[in-house]
Amino acid sequence: MSIGARLKSERLRLGLSQAAIGGIGGVEVNAQGQYESGKRIPRADYLALIASAGVDVLFVVTGNHTQNGNIDSFNAAEALDNATECLERAKDQLQR
Repeated sequence: MSIGARLKSERLRLGLSQAAIGGIGGVEVNAQGQYESGKRIPRADYLALIASAGVDVLFVVTGNHTQNGNIDSFNAAEALDNATECLERAKDQLQR
């Protein structure tokens, strides 16, 4: 199962529409659809936001469910967000 399929599975588990989860994650419904279809990969900041709605982000990213509920999911999303920030800073440094 792909990241997009797992994301859709979590959205359906929570009973949310693409528009609703996209709104929580700060993206338009077309971006949400592209995430779920595998045309785009969601960013870490989006994953951190949807974790607050109960999405098991660890499952979305790895296919493994969290052991400690949403706390693990939030921690995984926060770690991904921090890694993304580091990569963006490194990219900026290299472009100078």
